[in-house]
Amino acid sequence: MRLLPELAQKVIDEVRLVMHESMIVVDEKGTIIAATESNRVGDFHQGAYHVLKSKKKLYINEQNRERFKGVKYGINLPLMFERKIIGVIGVTGHPSEIEPYADLLRKMTELMIKETYHLEQKEWQTRGLEAFFNEWVMLNEVDEAFIKRGQLLGISVGFPYLCILMEASDEDGQAVSFFMNEWFQNQFPHRSEDVLIRWQDGRFLLLRAIEGEETCRDERLEAELIRWRKAFLKNGENRRFSIGVSESVTTYSLKRAYHEASKAIKAATIEKGIIYSEELLLEIIGAEMEHSVKDEFLERVLGRLESEPELQGTLRSYLIHNQSIVDTAEALHIHKNTLHYRLKQIRELTGIDAKETLGLTLFYLAFSLRGEV
Repeated sequence: MRLLPELAQKVIDEVRLVMHESMIVVDEKGTIIAATESNRVGDFHQGAYHVLKSKKKLYINEQNRERFKGVKYGINLPLMFERKIIGVIGVTGHPSEIEPYADLLRKMTELMIKETYHLEQKEWQTRGLEAFFNEWVMLNEVDEAFIKRGQLLGISVGFPYLCILMEASDEDGQAVSFFMNEWFQNQFPHRSEDVLIRWQDGRFLLLRAIEGEETCRDERLEAELIRWRKAFLKNGENRRFSIGVSESVTTYSLKRAYHEASKAIKAATIEKGIIYSEELLLEIIGAEMEHSVKDEFLERVLGRLESEPELQGTLRSYLIHNQSIVDTAEALHIHKNTLHYRLKQIRELTGIDAKETLGLTLFYLAFSLRGEV
């Protein structure tokens, strides 16, 4: 562990919040890397250098001040990390007056260093996992070296996994990450093989270890995913939480299951936040269709009905009620002859007949792309 200027300055800033004494933090070479008096940064501190060699507390007073270069009255204390000295903290003032809290400041500084170290280690581990999974979802097959890499990261590559993609959106990205990890660790009944990691574009990848005869449509898993989603949505406005679940349960290769989950999450809507890959029919077409192609298709099929909301509503109801004239007329509270007349108007405006198979398919796909059927 190396004491960097950024961490040293953080220590100084934290101490300033509770105390008004002058302080310095010195690195392993005896150079001041942070100080309450910024003009001292970069100076060599001979007293701290002495502490680095002796590993003992040093009092700077009237008797010895002249012996050391670049010092003021005070106390210099060694900063220890895992039984090694990594720097020195110096507190300015009369030694007898500042000693009661000088050791407290040293302990506080060492705790901050340890906390920072563990956070950095966790961040490196997280990045290692992210890199591993980014590679895994692209591989058609894995070799022995890849399996061993997984073992070092605590991942059982050969375990059967269900792939679940979750997209939790909010203005505060850090709050989202904190919520997702906290929920996974403390609320979601996860197994030891389960893994949740940050993914691209604000998404999270959950690998769910599958046991026995479980499938992607396990009722308990679905209930937990719904509970997770509701908890996120209730804590803020303008939030969205979409979930895509793979159909395949795969071992060794994640590629197929990952692509299934990707297609499923693209088809998820605000109303239906969890989509299973096995449910996708028309949604597959919509999810894979380029925006420009989708817009052109909608314009050709429904463009001439944009200024006819009544006809659009009639057509949508006709599709929802499985082309039943009786049920559609009842739902719209109109006579059957009026419904026939409106369907005729739709055919004349668009050139597409909703009573024919081709026309019915085109209209249904168009409304499906708009999420209205």
